[in-house]
Amino acid sequence: MRTLPFFWRYGRRYSGWGLVALVSVVTYALASGAMVALVEPIFGEVLMTDQRPAALDGTTPSSIEASMDPAASASRAEGDGFLARIKALFDLRSVLQDGYRSLKGRLGINESNVVYLVPLLMVMVLLLRSLASFLSGYSFQHIGLGATTDMRNDLFRRVVDQSTRFHETHKSGEIVSRVVNDVTVMQNAVTSRLLDLFQQTPTLIVLVVVLLNIHFKLAVICLVATPIFIYPIARFGKGMWKTSHRSQERMADLTQLLSEATRGHRVVKAFGMEDFEHRRFQESTQRHLRVKLRSQILTYVSGPVVESLAAVGAAAFLIYAGKAVRAEQLTASVLVSFLTALMMLYDPIRKLNKVNLILQEARAAAQRVAGILSVPNEIRDREGAQTIDGFRTSVQFDRVSFSYGDAEVLKEVTLEIPRGEVVAVVGPSGAGKSTLINLLPRFYDPEAGRLTIDGLDTRDATLESLRQQIGIVTQETVLFDDTVRNNIAYGRSDLSLENVREAAAAAYADEFIMELPAGYDTRIGEAGSKLSGGQRQRLAIARALLKNAPILILDEATSHLDSESEALVQKALYNLMRGRTALVIAHRLSTVKSADRIVVMEGGRITQVGTHADLLSRGGTYKRLYDLQFQA
Repeated sequence: MRTLPFFWRYGRRYSGWGLVALVSVVTYALASGAMVALVEPIFGEVLMTDQRPAALDGTTPSSIEASMDPAASASRAEGDGFLARIKALFDLRSVLQDGYRSLKGRLGINESNVVYLVPLLMVMVLLLRSLASFLSGYSFQHIGLGATTDMRNDLFRRVVDQSTRFHETHKSGEIVSRVVNDVTVMQNAVTSRLLDLFQQTPTLIVLVVVLLNIHFKLAVICLVATPIFIYPIARFGKGMWKTSHRSQERMADLTQLLSEATRGHRVVKAFGMEDFEHRRFQESTQRHLRVKLRSQILTYVSGPVVESLAAVGAAAFLIYAGKAVRAEQLTASVLVSFLTALMMLYDPIRKLNKVNLILQEARAAAQRVAGILSVPNEIRDREGAQTIDGFRTSVQFDRVSFSYGDAEVLKEVTLEIPRGEVVAVVGPSGAGKSTLINLLPRFYDPEAGRLTIDGLDTRDATLESLRQQIGIVTQETVLFDDTVRNNIAYGRSDLSLENVREAAAAAYADEFIMELPAGYDTRIGEAGSKLSGGQRQRLAIARALLKNAPILILDEATSHLDSESEALVQKALYNLMRGRTALVIAHRLSTVKSADRIVVMEGGRITQVGTHADLLSRGGTYKRLYDLQFQA
């Protein structure tokens, strides 16, 4: 995965702020170079440390105001040959000299009042540099925070839109880690270090050019040593990328364990496995700790290594500079100017070193996020998909087959359900009942055969219009940590409280809701933890009633309830099924006696179809299951 194109896909949405950032970083870099350029006139003209002009590496005078001697220049160019032509490429000094002389001429500056001009220029340059730093910093923050927020939103949408098969093959902890932790790593890198990358790089270039102008030979010697600094930076960056990748994997494991332990806390307590879960989590945190400590070693070793190399370079420079001053090849103003530029170079190099380390972490995180975003969604609208406008005639399974991997679960199942009919599906565990009903809302697609609504293949219908025709109540009631009203209305702010209460009353839930501390405005806790199983199920039924879909799927809707709760829920379900086409799965055969037809499944095939009385009289699988439940 190419990291830069991945980031560019999101960053280009903020091109306006990018332009502001570009102008600001260039201004910052030029202002940094101007600050160095002002050092020499400060010492040479304001403080008058230079008593006489001195040649710069045998080229130009030390003072920025000193005029250029054409004859001398020609002589040097002739003597230096190729070296002089190389110097000319970096001849920024003549530009600065011309500008400086022109400014002094227009303002009437002479030797007596130049002491005011240079400090004033220094203040103006510093103010300009500070303004450019603020604008570039805010611009990159805006771009970074905006782009990573868009990335997180896209990632969440992709996860929510993905098929059921995707969620079966990706652990919830892994998904949470991608959406929360990995995007946070990228956000921190982009907001804190992207500015350094784009601001310090042009600053580094400008300062290098300034160095070459101040003293070409000395600057070349310093720059030749650059690879000595770059090599350890690159090595540390490679190690950081590998370590960061492992760290994020360990974090995903931690998130998964935490999710499982909190979600299954009742089972943990019931089996007395608190210590076991703690040991598992502790082992996982120790693995994560070891990886993080290695990354910290790389982080904190890189700085001292680079600084130690810099100290060696500084010592060598002082030796050379000391000899040059004694030989009158350098003046004080030139030396201070060069040292200032050299010291200012340290900050960009130090920051770019940290940029490399942090961006390696971001690169690893980006690869994992892009991996999730690149997973194709196998359940999506086909090109030219049609909209289902109501349900009129029938639902038909036509020789439908389906497999989970190599395990064939449905084998050429054929079943027609006319509008208004209640069909119950029964059979032993693993017969394919849940898989059959999961095909109807396209949680999966058939591998062979077709499933139609009013003759239209569900794969040729838009997902939105298809699922608008279907209401679902399952044994695992899904509620949200919100108010009762919002759980029943679920995303529909247009519904009045009266509409919600009507649905709740039909689901036999209004009475217990009104007894709650805040009635319909009571928050019910995570997954409805403050309610009983029967109460949660009746809220789910009320939610399905409000949807008012013509086709209804009931998947073991009463299997987890006690007898009293089951009786209330059954009444609510009868209200829900009235006037609708219903497909019902139930292990408790007492709940399917009144169905118009009962379909018996075994081994992925339909083996019997009939009413309750017919199937009992015929014997076979249904009678055997019935006898096991009621005559044991």
